[in-house]
Amino acid sequence: MAQDIIVFEASWEVVNKVGGIHTVLSSKAPIMKKNFKDYFAVGPYIKRTAATDFENEKPSPEFQAVFDRLEKEYGIKCYSGHWLVTGRPKCLLVDPGDLKHRANDIKREYWDFFRIDSLNSGADFDEPLVWGKAAGMLLEELINNVFAKEFKKEGCVVHCHEWLAGGILLHLKHFDPEIKTVFTTHATILGRSIAEAGQDLHREISEGIATNRAVDDGRCYQFNVQAKHLTEKACAHNANVFTTVSEITGREAQYLLGKKPHAILPNGLNLDKFYVMEELSNLHVQYRSQIRKFVMDYFAPYYQLNVEETIFYFISGRYEFRNKGLDLFIDALGELNKKLKESNSKKTVVAFIWVPSDNRGKNIELLKHMALYERLEDEIEEEVKKIKNRLYYNISKGQPPTSENLLDEEFLYNTKKMLFELKHGKNDLPPVCALEIGEENSITRTVQKNKLFNKESDKVKIIYYPTYLSQTDGLIGLDYYQAAIGCHLGAFPSYYEPWGYTPLETMALALPTITSDLSGFGQYLEKNVLGGKEEKSVKVVKRMNTDYETAKKELADYMLEIYSMDKRERVDAKISAKKISYLFDWTKLIEEYEKAYCLLSK
Repeated sequence: MAQDIIVFEASWEVVNKVGGIHTVLSSKAPIMKKNFKDYFAVGPYIKRTAATDFENEKPSPEFQAVFDRLEKEYGIKCYSGHWLVTGRPKCLLVDPGDLKHRANDIKREYWDFFRIDSLNSGADFDEPLVWGKAAGMLLEELINNVFAKEFKKEGCVVHCHEWLAGGILLHLKHFDPEIKTVFTTHATILGRSIAEAGQDLHREISEGIATNRAVDDGRCYQFNVQAKHLTEKACAHNANVFTTVSEITGREAQYLLGKKPHAILPNGLNLDKFYVMEELSNLHVQYRSQIRKFVMDYFAPYYQLNVEETIFYFISGRYEFRNKGLDLFIDALGELNKKLKESNSKKTVVAFIWVPSDNRGKNIELLKHMALYERLEDEIEEEVKKIKNRLYYNISKGQPPTSENLLDEEFLYNTKKMLFELKHGKNDLPPVCALEIGEENSITRTVQKNKLFNKESDKVKIIYYPTYLSQTDGLIGLDYYQAAIGCHLGAFPSYYEPWGYTPLETMALALPTITSDLSGFGQYLEKNVLGGKEEKSVKVVKRMNTDYETAKKELADYMLEIYSMDKRERVDAKISAKKISYLFDWTKLIEEYEKAYCLLSK
């Protein structure tokens, strides 16, 4: 039953894909349209993204009057239309226009009203703050002059995501406090900063809550995130309803923002957009074949790798070395390599690290090898056609086929020449990184520390891929979902992860998945799905109140368990992973949003 309210859901990531919140809102849009009287997504007008992801439409006369007034008086330009995602939700985009020149006045305003210290802030703070101010003015005008004519203000909800949309909420709070607001933080700025700095965030939070303390705001100045942190804190305290995406983030907010959330809003997916199990089974074979070819080309100039006896693991995400568990993943692969070498195991693990970072472009030597193999493949395909004709011709003359009368001398010469080019002047070992990265980074240093040098004797081999996957990248030639489907395990053993979309997406793609109990998704699984039971399709690695070595062993053991599965067990694990993912469809999780909006009337 649809709620009789109008929802304006605002985020910097509407028609502007930056991170996970884009997935939250775009996947949720169809069910929001269905479950509420009216729904508008609100975002920034960025010409580049609006050109492809937004359909501009002529606004109604009432909307046009508001747009004209804002442009005439403040230089703010507003656009109405549809966001071109599933469901095509109504969409309002705002360009602050001339308001950008008043950034210092706006920052002073937020200091006077909410004590937000933005004196030394940069463009990454100023730009969304000014946009938020402009969008707040638009929503204030629309609610008062368009929607309030038919509905009371109580019938409208402005839902803001993250500090980036905080300017909207704080403008409304000061200038029109009767408008109902909801604020969701997906991760705290200060929490992420503390965790990535290597400090024990979770112990600090536990000790702070146990002694009924909140963090001193002076802490944010140590990381130079005071403007963002203080905006986030002001939103949490001034929203009518404050929410987070998980219980672990709720505890984080309680300590770091001094505010316990009113409700938890877990993130879901629109699972109608994902392939069903039967399709995934076929696609796994197709994409695995393409990955095998890439891996074969990658290693063949150095030694022969039996790709049919190779399984593929991967980790992906932002380059947050500790927060995303990249350190634990690589260290556990080092342990796995030792175990497999000691047991003289036959199969090989190729572990992909799909984490974009600074690079100088493609590895020239690798490209040269791949180009030669493509030429070799073309030569073979052409020769196969000729062999078929020669075979038919010789048999028709009553001559038995032999290697001499089937293979052309020119073909033999060309293949020998290409093989010589591949072997001549090669490096001793295959590269760990598929691109040129210049200086070493935390990933490559940790790979070296674990002696994962891609030696022929290594049973675990690493391919670090520091760029976004694409069908046109000239390497694997698959986008992210396609490449994931072709693999056998996705690992995301995060130290700091307020929710964790990547493991949920991986399960929706029917892959066994690793998460951790320091992620919102991992904790939700343990509490609401697994209930203490072991499940072969998903592993929640214990990192809460657990030492690093113990977590590393648990992770390595599960990766060994996946390695040791026979085909039937692996298929069962894939089916189970897909089944669990259906519990996170928005048709089920939207109820939590409805409950949160109901709190506004209390």
